[in-house]
Amino acid sequence: MRVAVLGATGLVGRTMLRVLEEKVAPQIPVDLYPLASKRSAGRKVTFFGREYEVRDVEDGIPRVDFALFSAGSSVSRMYAPLFVDRGAIVIDNSSAFRLDPKVPLVVPHVNPEDLYGHSGIIANPNCSTIQMVIFLKPLLDAFGVEEVHVVTFQSVSGAGYSGVLALEAEEEGGVFDDTPFPRRIHRNVIPQIGEVHEGYSQEEWKMLNETRKILHRDIPVNATAVRVPVKVGHSEAVHVLLGSTPPIEDVHAVLDEFPAIVNLRDDYATPVDVEGRDDVFVGRLRFHPENPRLLSAWVVADNLRRGAATNAVEILLRLVG
Repeated sequence: MRVAVLGATGLVGRTMLRVLEEKVAPQIPVDLYPLASKRSAGRKVTFFGREYEVRDVEDGIPRVDFALFSAGSSVSRMYAPLFVDRGAIVIDNSSAFRLDPKVPLVVPHVNPEDLYGHSGIIANPNCSTIQMVIFLKPLLDAFGVEEVHVVTFQSVSGAGYSGVLALEAEEEGGVFDDTPFPRRIHRNVIPQIGEVHEGYSQEEWKMLNETRKILHRDIPVNATAVRVPVKVGHSEAVHVLLGSTPPIEDVHAVLDEFPAIVNLRDDYATPVDVEGRDDVFVGRLRFHPENPRLLSAWVVADNLRRGAATNAVEILLRLVG
């Protein structure tokens, strides 16, 4: 199977290579084509024990079966149609196609049926959306969901290498000139991720619109997205107004019965606990004492793996069958 990874030198791109090594290459031989922009071309990556030189995507579009993209929206808009024209199925991690009605937006454990309506491009959702809808899906099916309120605590790796470098520079008392953050991030939190439109940041709009598209429900989603000085791992305080009043034991049961990626905890997980893992960790599960339909939870996942690379590779595996 021929697989291209565009953006192979970035944080998510390198994580895609690791996840491909773990989940695909042991079962299906992978002929890898690591690609990047001119700036990163020539760098080396290692995959399944072999070293590869990263090629400049401008030098030509290889003929592959699948192309995993993690290189930004403008690159995706330019190159995804070209890969499709060469016979590839593109699984795109950017926001370029997520709300395009002709492009499926897929979390394989939540809406796998949407995969089969693609025309060559499949969109990978936003990292915070992925972990939240995995938590919401079993609740929606069992009890109904009427509203969702969420506050995210998102690590700097969600902004790519520049986010990590900005935090590291500030930790050492310096300044990173190309910081992606509007304020200092070291020893700080920033309640804005992306530009603000009509009072909501880009990240908050993503969570609202993507959740509705994935779940096929016009559920009101009220999000506040916050950047925190953590390197890897997104956390969410999620409050869900259910359509019925189940006992907490029934909530535990439906989450336990969901595919193994939900890791239900008696206490809670933190970003340090989840780094390098593919589970969505759910803890601090409780009903409001004055509203038996208002369920709250603490939801944590590795944003580079579960929130990006692993979801993309699981899409590939579903398509391979």
